Amino acid sequence: MVIDRFNPPPAPSTPKDAPWEDMQKLIQRIDKLISLMEGPAVAAPTIVTIPGAPGSAAQLVYLMQEMVPESIGTSAVISFQKEVATAYQDEQDRQVPFDGIVKYVIMGFPAGCQQLLEVNLAYYPSTGSRKLIIPTIENSFIALDDFSVLFEPRFPIKRPGNLRVEWWNYDSLNTHTVPVVVTVVPTNLEVGG
Repeated sequence: MVIDRFNPPPAPSTPKDAPWEDMQKLIQRIDKLISLMEGPAVAAPTIVTIPGAPGSAAQLVYLMQEMVPESIGTSAVISFQKEVATAYQDEQDRQVPFDGIVKYVIMGFPAGCQQLLEVNLAYYPSTGSRKLIIPTIENSFIALDDFSVLFEPRFPIKRPGNLRVEWWNYDSLNTHTVPVVVTVVPTNLEVGG
């Protein structure tokens, strides 16, 4: 069967017609871009999932101290916890205690959340702009059921500023409480705001 409107592809070009000098310049620019991107990069966050979830922020603080012994000492352990009403959004702010790094974040999703409660953690520097810590992508959230998750974001923060946990409960029948615990370690390095 022959289709009368079928146009075959153009004949391949010969090497003498290829723009080799332009290609070499493009390759050099791509190599330079790759080397810039591979420079001093922030490490990807470590994520540890723990089946089952404690019911309170105090239990998460204890769990974090057991799992991460260096969370004790000069660090600040900041807990967030609210019972979020059905089909409701809520948030809670805490002041940044000192210039440092958000080293660990643990979120405890109790059984029954059924991934209907979404959570994120953001940093609001004194400039007022919002910077997401967990997760790092705008308009994305963490939603689990019967799991605790330990993140290691290594996110720099500076005083004065606020950390904010935001909860969205899409469950129209049940209230939910997902505690979030943040460990901040001090640093003497200059942190951008």
